[in-house]
Amino acid sequence: MADQFTKTRIICVSDTHNKIPGEGYTLPAGDILVHAGDLTNQGSYLELQKAVSWLEQAKYPVKFVVAGNHDLSLDSDYHLKYEEGWKVQSERVMECMELFSASRSLTYLRHTGALVDVPGKNVSVRVFGSPYSPDGGPQNWAFQYLDSQAADLWSSVPDVDILISHTPPKGFCDTSKHWDEGGCQYLREVLWRIRPLLHVCGHCHEGRGAKIVRWGEDQPAAIEAVREWIDPGIGCKKQSLLDLTGAHGGQALEAGKETAIVNASVMAKSFGKGATEFNKPIVVDLLLRAEGSG
Repeated sequence: MADQFTKTRIICVSDTHNKIPGEGYTLPAGDILVHAGDLTNQGSYLELQKAVSWLEQAKYPVKFVVAGNHDLSLDSDYHLKYEEGWKVQSERVMECMELFSASRSLTYLRHTGALVDVPGKNVSVRVFGSPYSPDGGPQNWAFQYLDSQAADLWSSVPDVDILISHTPPKGFCDTSKHWDEGGCQYLREVLWRIRPLLHVCGHCHEGRGAKIVRWGEDQPAAIEAVREWIDPGIGCKKQSLLDLTGAHGGQALEAGKETAIVNASVMAKSFGKGATEFNKPIVVDLLLRAEGSG
């Protein structure tokens, strides 16, 4: 039986930092909602309770969520590592984690994977989600790792259709007022290895956008070509649509050779770096293989 594919619409957001839909941004309709972390400013119980409330009310058949470095109370290993920087302590950690684990409508991923059916689409999506990001010190953040820990951390990522991580890969969508190229080199090598259709991230607010990477073959993280995405939603009422289906004369994503890297930061500026500005969610149209085909 020949391969058959179904168009699936994925709404991507990250770094909402306590802002719910209607407070600076709106959520378009779609089949899957992805939130790539930093739901809150400091991860208090009340902040996380607010985040779970709006996520549960969002009308999507499938919703994937990871935490980020600001969501302190979701990191059971969080502690103050530095005398300088962020001094907020986590609180009610087990209760905060139970907000997500008890939700029937959210698939919460803590460096874990899942295989999820998309209702009405006859497709199942393989996904892995991780809250971790490189330690940018001297700061006290959640879910941080040292460069010496990165290879072991990312080696566990399996082959998936969609990879969600709070951090971007190094050199792609990782512009930030806090760091130069704030992404992770080891994650970039993971993308080269597993070549997911879509990688959704955030963390580096000024890196918001998308790139379609065609992977090279000669060495880990080798790049053959990069296609730039021009956001059709800038300065107008159109959606920020990234069409990877080849419709309307566009170029379809080539599975196994290309990955669309999407930084979906809703906050347009780094935390504490000026007046609040918002980006639109990024809408991704993707072809997923229908069940029973192939």
